[in-house]
Amino acid sequence: MDRSAVPALTRAMTIVDLLAGAGQSGLTVADIATRTGIAKSTTALLCSVLEREGMARRHDGRYRLGRRFLGLAADYLATVDDLEEFYDRVRQLPIISREAARLGLLDGTDVIYLARFEAAGRPRRVTGAIGDRFPASITATGKAMLATLPAEAVEDRYRGKLLPRYTERSIHSLPDLLRDLEQVRARGYAVDDEETNLGQVCFSVAVRNVPDQVAALAVSSTMTRQRASEVSVDQVVAELQQLAGLFRNPLAGRSF
Repeated sequence: MDRSAVPALTRAMTIVDLLAGAGQSGLTVADIATRTGIAKSTTALLCSVLEREGMARRHDGRYRLGRRFLGLAADYLATVDDLEEFYDRVRQLPIISREAARLGLLDGTDVIYLARFEAAGRPRRVTGAIGDRFPASITATGKAMLATLPAEAVEDRYRGKLLPRYTERSIHSLPDLLRDLEQVRARGYAVDDEETNLGQVCFSVAVRNVPDQVAALAVSSTMTRQRASEVSVDQVVAELQQLAGLFRNPLAGRSF
C-alpha cells in the first residue's frame, strides 16, 4: 500500500521521527509544522493524539517522545536475535561468563529486565528475573541510564517521590542520588554497592550511540563482594562495553 493512502498515519510517523531526532530539547507545534510542511492546526491535532496514546509527551509547550516507546522497544527486543547474541557474547567474556549479566530498560523511575544470564555452577544471585521491575535509584543499570539525563531532568522525574530502600546501603535521598550520578558520569560506569542485596556488587554501563545521547538500555554484571574485590573493574567495564555494543541503535534499519 502506498504511504499516501494513509496520510494521517504517514504524517504521525513523520512527527514521531522528528521527535526522536530532537531528543530532550523537544519541538513545539510550530517547529513541527515548519519542518514537515503540515498545517499547524493538523499538526496540533496529531500531536494531541500522539500524546493521548502515550507516543508523545508535552512539557512547557514542547513535545518529546512518549514513554510508551519504552514498552514497545522491550516487546520488540524480545522478538529479535540481538538477545540471543547477548547470551552468546556473555559466554565468551572471561569474567562476566563466570558471573551474572542482565540487560535493563529504563521506564520512568524503574528498570525492567529484558535478559538475564547466570553462570552455571556458581552460587545463584538474588537478581531480577526477565520482566521484573526494580527501582532505578538503587540498581547499577538504573543509575547508568539515569546518569545520561541532565540533573534537572532527574530531579523532575523524582519530584514528590520516595526513593525505595532495599538495604541499609541503598541511596535514599535525591541529593545523594544526584551526587552518585555525577560520579557515574565522571568514571563512565555505575555501581550498585550492596544497595539491592547485601553481599552483592553490580557494575553497569549504558547503551549510547553518541556521548550526549539519553540512554534507555544498559547492561550489567553482578557478583559477590568478595569476587568484586578480586577482579579488575576496568576489565569488567571493558567487557560490559562489548555487550553494550550489541544494542547500540538496535532499531536502526529494521522494520516492525
